[in-house]
Amino acid sequence: VFRTLEPYEKADVDIDIIQLAPIAIYNFVSRDLMTDLPAPDEFDPENPPDSLVILSTGTDTTDLVITNGYRVWQRSIPIGGNHFTRQLTKELKLTFAKAEHLKRNARQAEDPKKVFQAMRSVFNDLVTEVQRSVNFFQSIDRQASIKGVVMLGNTTRLPGLQQYLGKNLGMEVIKFEKFNNLEGSAVVSSPAFKDNMPAFGVSYGLCLQGLNDSHLHTNLLPKEIITDRIVESKKPWAVAAVAALMLACSFNFFFHFIIWSG
Repeated sequence: VFRTLEPYEKADVDIDIIQLAPIAIYNFVSRDLMTDLPAPDEFDPENPPDSLVILSTGTDTTDLVITNGYRVWQRSIPIGGNHFTRQLTKELKLTFAKAEHLKRNARQAEDPKKVFQAMRSVFNDLVTEVQRSVNFFQSIDRQASIKGVVMLGNTTRLPGLQQYLGKNLGMEVIKFEKFNNLEGSAVVSSPAFKDNMPAFGVSYGLCLQGLNDSHLHTNLLPKEIITDRIVESKKPWAVAAVAALMLACSFNFFFHFIIWSG
């Protein structure tokens, strides 16, 4: 944590919240996607709501989060978007930049089938890891019923990935099309926002926590930093209090001096 904070401290930027990406994803999903959850006092652990499997695929890892809105379970899978790119560089003898371009435009390639076959082993590895994780979760929570899979991250735009996962996992892939509780038409309707919307889940969850509108509020910011900030924030008041005291003493001395000299 201190190593991560170092560049911000050098730039004199204060970080208020440090959160695990899977918990931020949970805060986003439970607040924005699961809009029909029962009230907490109506929750029945023997008959819980259906759970969602959320796969947030990043550059090098995939965060797997399973939640019914009240319970959350997570695992980090060591497979990300770069694994598909590296597999293309290996199988097709391409540079990383060319492989990345080919991955993003696989359907426009001269031989799309060859491209997908080159990445097939990574597809299989990802499915295997997800299936293993879901099976383990269901073994420890036998009341859970999986409703479907939601995919996040820009890697979800990889042609054929969502269909392949849905078919091989035997689950419905629920298409993520919008943030249900996000307003601001100028931003939400912009092409750049729409193109990158699947990558904003973690940011959205962090924003909810910053606004005190999230289900989980844990914060990994070190206590030493919090204490230093509290002390720093009280310094102006301490200085003001000392200045007021000195001013009062000065008036008192001046008043007594006038009486004594008279």
